[in-house]
Amino acid sequence: MSDGPKICGACNKSIANHWVIGLDKFWHQDCFCCGLCSRVVDAKETFYEKDGKPVCHRCQTKNFVEKCAVCQDPIIGTRLIYSDIHYHYTCKNCKKCGQPFQEAEHDKIKILENGDSFTILVR
Repeated sequence: MSDGPKICGACNKSIANHWVIGLDKFWHQDCFCCGLCSRVVDAKETFYEKDGKPVCHRCQTKNFVEKCAVCQDPIIGTRLIYSDIHYHYTCKNCKKCGQPFQEAEHDKIKILENGDSFTILVR
């Protein structure tokens, strides 16, 4: 980043004062917008990058995070994956006892022959 005139990463106009620095560029505060929903991204909130533009947390979660095959909610953190299908542990129930899986039981989970049913080897 140079010490010369500050040029906005969105509109390419000169910035006189009150700028935001993000994605290794200077931005007018009102130009630092989510590349998907166009909402101004506050300097204090978490944002992501997509094609050189900021993406707000809500759009990142809605558009780019795997969703659970059962509840369709985004999965943040650990998950159960089988045949490239993602599940929250608590959304998938044991075929044998009917209880939801727990992350700590991961090594005990067995996929039954049809591939749609999961069970716990020892509970």
